[in-house]
Amino acid sequence: MILEGKGILPFIDLPEPIPAKARRQRRTTGRSGLEVCSRRERLDHRNMIMVARYYYWTEIKRRRFDDVLKILADREFFVDERTVSNILVDNTAYFNKLIKESADGKKLKQLYPGFDWD
Repeated sequence: MILEGKGILPFIDLPEPIPAKARRQRRTTGRSGLEVCSRRERLDHRNMIMVARYYYWTEIKRRRFDDVLKILADREFFVDERTVSNILVDNTAYFNKLIKESADGKKLKQLYPGFDWD
């Protein structure tokens, strides 16, 4: 039932709308101690972590190569398996360094604390 000429319902008493306050707040950036700024540096850092994860899965957890490629590609880095294998080929020196140092989970956790190394 609409009041004549007014176009509103008689039983609804709505308050006047109040403009919303500006809720946007500035976000602070996280400080990790490692300043990575360019795309190339971010990719290089990702590649080093990927090699360390490959080392973890193959040398510490004793998983097979094809299983580790699947884990890295589908569950950890969300890239193609071919990309993972190319990164491993490009960074064999870092992988050999990890093998020579006999890096364990504790050392890897110090280097890359964002992953589970247990």
